This record gives sequence, structure tokens and C-alpha cells, in this order.
Amino acid sequence: MASSTIYWNEALETQPWDALERWQAGQIAAALPGLRQRSALYADLHAGVPTDVPLRSLADLQALPFTLKSQIRQAQDAANDAQPLGYNQAADTADIVQCISSSGTTGQPLYYGLTQADVERFTDAIAHTWFTAGLRPGDVVAHLVGLPMVAGGLPYADGFRRVGATLCWLGGFPTERILREMRRLRVSALLATTSFGLYLANQWDEVGRQTGIPSALRLVMCGGEPGLNQPEIRSRMRQGLGISQLRETMGLGDVISGMWSECEAEDGMHFNAQRYVAIELIDPATGEQKPWREGDTGEIVYTAFARDATPVVRYRSRDHALVVGTRCSCGRTSPRIRCIGRTDDMLIYKGMNVFPTAIRDLVARRFAGRVEPMLRLWKERADQVRFDDPIALDVETCSAHDEAQAQQLARAIEDEVRAQLQVRVSVQALPPGSLPKSAYKTSLLAVRETRDASPSTP
Repeated sequence: MASSTIYWNEALETQPWDALERWQAGQIAAALPGLRQRSALYADLHAGVPTDVPLRSLADLQALPFTLKSQIRQAQDAANDAQPLGYNQAADTADIVQCISSSGTTGQPLYYGLTQADVERFTDAIAHTWFTAGLRPGDVVAHLVGLPMVAGGLPYADGFRRVGATLCWLGGFPTERILREMRRLRVSALLATTSFGLYLANQWDEVGRQTGIPSALRLVMCGGEPGLNQPEIRSRMRQGLGISQLRETMGLGDVISGMWSECEAEDGMHFNAQRYVAIELIDPATGEQKPWREGDTGEIVYTAFARDATPVVRYRSRDHALVVGTRCSCGRTSPRIRCIGRTDDMLIYKGMNVFPTAIRDLVARRFAGRVEPMLRLWKERADQVRFDDPIALDVETCSAHDEAQAQQLARAIEDEVRAQLQVRVSVQALPPGSLPKSAYKTSLLAVRETRDASPSTP
């Protein structure tokens, strides 16, 4: 329950960050002995760690090994009748009340168990995230994730209800029905992916005229995909949906599916799960810790020190972040970040590393008004990382073009990407509406074998 009209947990959110980190270090130190006894995975991973190593600050976490997604997957693959979640299952199956699934956008889905206490922690942290983003009791919120079992399904719904909002679970309905029902139910808040939010913005007024019901929408929360760092994307979504508040959010199903969100400043996402999770910023190449300093970049590492069923300690998220700031006008003391890409999505063109998001951001910025801000890059096979030939890139034009105009636009984009990023792309300019939009996650990367698949909408 919120402690004020501004904060979900005022004492926690306004505590000096270094003091909070010291408290978290104490929580981790107290949790580790029992965790190693309950989890065979951490008994193995920490077998070489002396038990008398002090843990007085988060800097001392560097004495512990990282946990990799491959290790979690290997532990899960060793499931048996007693441990259906594998040898990182740290609670009896009888005490596990829920399983959730990762999205599986970067490989086979992972499954995580939650005890009743874990459900409470998830719900509180996710509600905290929505509250920071501006959701309030009395809001009517449209939840567009169609699958309850995924990390953004039932856990998100629990968070909406904990805030005190009215949950309207519209995920799974056809897009036109979603738009109609949002008007009829007087929806005031919406959670969607960035790409699907843009798609809804293009249809909002037309469907609204059909219903004859004025829009009550004021708040849109976007997660699952980076993109709201682009002014063009923000502007189009604000105008198309007629909203006053647009907030970026982020989580990780492996840890807690909602942990980061923007406040009213709308300038980078605050961390909201500090009651249960500690965060580190590391150099992804060396693994060394980096300070949370404005302008720095690094990979986020999570330690869930309050987690019963399937714990994670020093879990490498592969999410790369830019630290936007360490202070905020709202009074919260947690770092503010923007996600700039994932290690899993990194591409290498003739020795040059590039995130797909960097290409998307450049194209969206330099060709605003000519192409839609969401695009798609193509691999020849799922495991392809290196490219010797130009990377295939589809963009969607804002209006119809004849063939000569489309080719001229494509060549201009190719030249700009090469000049700014030292990467060659082969651009195909497609008519409006050509690229798929999803209410959950739409990857910037696709595999060539699926190129002829029909675009899908909920």
C-alpha cells in the first residue's frame, strides 16, 4: 500500500543510495548460507568461495561468481519428479504456488517457481513499479499481455490490483476489439510494448469515432522493448493517443518482471525493487563493477536476496544500460537508466559491434516523418552474429511511395547508417502496415526462414 500520494514506500525510495546498498549487503550476507543449503546450483557455484569472506558492501559481491542464463537452463534441464524445476529449485514443490515462464525471445523459455512469499514480493515490487510510473487507485488499466503464465501476465495483473486499479485484461482479443473496449470501459491507463503502442496510436481516433465515446486515457506505460528514448516515438504516441503521461518500464522475468520505471520527470527509469533485489553495473567485457555514474554504460547484474523457490545471485541480465542520472527532481535516490541493448542481440559487421537498437534509433531520428520508428533486421540463421555482407533491414514508410521513391529512401538510409555507425545495411522500404506488431514483445531481429510469415496482431 502506498505510503503517500508520491511514493509507494517513501522511506525506502528516498534513502541515500549508499546506505541502501549497505543494508542490501547485510541482507545478502544473511541469506547466502541458507540459500547454498537449499539450492544445489549455488552449492556448486559457491563451492570454492570461503565462508568467512565478509560482505559489508555490494563491492564485496565481486568475490562471488556470476550466474549465467546457460547455468540456469542447465539446472532446469536436470529436472526430476522431486524437483520439476531442476536443481536450482530451492523449495519443496508443495510450497510452490505458481510457475512463471520467461518470454523465450532469446531461446528456450525458462521456468521459475514462486512460493506464496515470493508472490507477495513480486506483487509488491511490480506495484511499486506501476506506482512510480503514475498508476493510481481508481485508474482503469488495460492489460494487453495475452498469456497469463509469462512473466508479464499474471504477475503484472497482480501488481495492477495491488495498486488499487481496476484490471481490464484485454490481451488476446483482436486489435479492433481492444480499441473499442478501451473506450467502452473508460480505460485511463494502458500497458503495451512500444511497437504496439505506436500501432494503437495510429488507430485510436478512428475507432474512437466509431464508438462515439470520448477517450479517458491519460497514462501509457511501455515495456518489453527499448525505444522511448526517441523523441519521435514519444511525440507520435502522445499525439496519437492524446495522453499526458508516457512512461517507460522494464523488468526481467528471471528476477522480477517489473523493476524499473520512469517517474513524472520522464527522463530515465528508476529502480523500484530495492526491497528485494540488489543491482550492480559491470563492464560486460571484464566483469568488473562500475559506479552508477551519470553517462556511464554497462551491463546490469541482479541479486535477488529475498527469493525462496528459484533464487538468483549475481545474475548477468545481458541488458546494457546507460546511466541517465543518479539524482532526480522527484526525490527518489535510485539510479535512472535507459536500456540500450542486449548482449544476445549484438551484431558484428566485419569486426564492428552494433546493437540493433542503435540502428533503429539512428533511422528513427534522422528519417522522422518518412519512416515508422520501428524496423526489422534479418539474420540468415538463428545463431548468426557475424555479417560479412550488408545486414538486411526492412523499414516501413509513413506513406505510400512509388518504386523509385522507395529505392531513393532506402539508399539514403543505407548511406546514413554507414556514415554514422560504420556498418553496411541493405534496406528494403516497405509500404505502411507491413511490419508485425505484438502486444507482448516484438524483436528487432528475425530469422530469414520466417520472413514470409504473415504479420501477427493480437
